Amino acid sequence: MFHPISLPRHSPWSSQVLVIRALFTREIATRFGQYRLGFVWMLIEPLLSVLVIGVLLGPLSGRAVPEIPFAFFVLHGKLLLNLFTGPIETSMSAMRSNKGLLIYPNVRPLDPFLARYFYELLTTLFSFAVFTGIGMWMGIAISLGQLEILAACYLLTWLMGCGLGLIFAVAAAHYKEVEKIVDVLLAPMVFISAVMFPIAALPQSIQRVLLWNPLVHPIEQARKALFPFYYAGDTGLYYPFTVAVVTLGIGLMLFHSSRDFMTQQQ
Repeated sequence: MFHPISLPRHSPWSSQVLVIRALFTREIATRFGQYRLGFVWMLIEPLLSVLVIGVLLGPLSGRAVPEIPFAFFVLHGKLLLNLFTGPIETSMSAMRSNKGLLIYPNVRPLDPFLARYFYELLTTLFSFAVFTGIGMWMGIAISLGQLEILAACYLLTWLMGCGLGLIFAVAAAHYKEVEKIVDVLLAPMVFISAVMFPIAALPQSIQRVLLWNPLVHPIEQARKALFPFYYAGDTGLYYPFTVAVVTLGIGLMLFHSSRDFMTQQQ
């Protein structure tokens, strides 16, 4: 006598997690599968940026923060900058790159964005752990006594990038020129986000202008958490928290109202 085979049923939540995980795995394969070094490129990319900056500005900036090796000073700022710009840059092609998968009922329009956002967060955290471990092994005085501040800095930076990424993705679906405009807007971020220099070393007039950039605050606060003797100027986390909440809320509302249009247009 034959008995019907019972197929496992997943709850909507677990099914969604499986979809995002599959898209996340696909994202890793797409980004690193074509390189011989594979996943190692995730660590090489920020190191190459730091090498170029170090050659150009190392002697000048090293005197501004003599207690911190310039490479690690820039490296941790660059990681946060990448965590901010990564979701913005990848959002505008997320729907287009995964359009063929949207025909499946379990794949929702927001899933490709979430997969890319989690990719940026997890790979950045992995890079942070590796570089911090190397620094401690080299004898650099790095403190992990304020991990909650570090976590808040990375989370707020990521959320700001995700919120702006959704906003620009919706705008780019309506106007293709937005992609070019965003590239221009992100180009000077490395110079105006305190990645290469401490904010406190600048004149007060310049500090007041740069402090309007919400990315300056988590970058400086993260350095203060890692190096307790570091002076982060007048930075704090309330301003980036407000920006993260506002941009993420606006981004989700715009995406919810435009998701059908974006699915058809991409």
